[in-house]
Amino acid sequence: MKGKDAVNLKKILTTIDTHTAGGPTRTLIAGLPPLPGSSVAEKMDYFRVHYDSVRKLLMLEPRGHRDMSGAVLTQPCDPEANLGAFFLTSRGYLRACVHSSIGLATAGLETGFIPRESISADGSIKLEIPAGVVSLLPEYRGDKLEAMAMRTQPAFLYADKEELHVNSRYRFRVTIAFSGVFFLLIDVTQFQRTDLTIVPENAARLAALGVEILEAANRRFQVRHPENPNIRSLEMLMLYEDLDDYHARDIVIGQSGGVDRSPCGAGTGAKMVCHFANGSLAINQKYTLESFLGTRFTGRIVGAAQVGQFPGGVPEITGTAFITGMHQFVVEENDPLKEGFLF
Repeated sequence: MKGKDAVNLKKILTTIDTHTAGGPTRTLIAGLPPLPGSSVAEKMDYFRVHYDSVRKLLMLEPRGHRDMSGAVLTQPCDPEANLGAFFLTSRGYLRACVHSSIGLATAGLETGFIPRESISADGSIKLEIPAGVVSLLPEYRGDKLEAMAMRTQPAFLYADKEELHVNSRYRFRVTIAFSGVFFLLIDVTQFQRTDLTIVPENAARLAALGVEILEAANRRFQVRHPENPNIRSLEMLMLYEDLDDYHARDIVIGQSGGVDRSPCGAGTGAKMVCHFANGSLAINQKYTLESFLGTRFTGRIVGAAQVGQFPGGVPEITGTAFITGMHQFVVEENDPLKEGFLF
């Protein structure tokens, strides 16, 4: 071949793309050599050092975007697990991600890289992630996969009804909960402004404000996980509005201003555990969290837990994922943007 036909392709990366309640997941299923490590957490650390260019290529523009999410499929190390995975974003790595776990498991069952016969006797798929082994429970109607539930590590209430001031413009009560990461939760009715209601047209404005709030909150509160002292910052802000006792609408914003398109699976756990710790949500009571797009996760607390001195519970979150594409991404040697860009 000559000319453009003789393209020098350095890599071919195969992915399955899904969205879970609007939250995108790009799952890398082929194109990497086996990753060394005695746990999925170690495999993620190896990938971070040696293959971060792959994360950038898949997550950043022109192939992704600033709020893209992904997963890397790996062999598990824990004998209890059926498969392993760790999680990517445009900014880095996550030890756990509910919407991406649901997307990955749905893609696996629908395309066959998770055989239905591998489902455990209790009906679950055991997924080893850097945070540990979690259970995913597919829900079928006949042969049709309709939803996926994920039971996470324990969540807990850290602080309730604390006062926060933001740049002398806002003063409100906040709650802090841990569910995979530390969340700051704020009822938006305290803003008393129609341009800060939780609707799609306000998303950019809420995201910009969310960055200010998280910066102020991290100056004000010195959070520490009681069992992992390396977890010591407020990573996510949930702005919410309660619609009734067991139903709320939210938008979740990260430190860099990224907006979760889904209601946020970990955030659903955080919201539920606040109610549970305060006695307003019973074990197995169904709870619904609705995103600013109108998509929904349902959840329940399946059991009580105590994390250090903090009261908590074990969340189970249910959502539905949809396959949006199957892709083979290629990297040309002379592409000046082969690692993508972000602004």
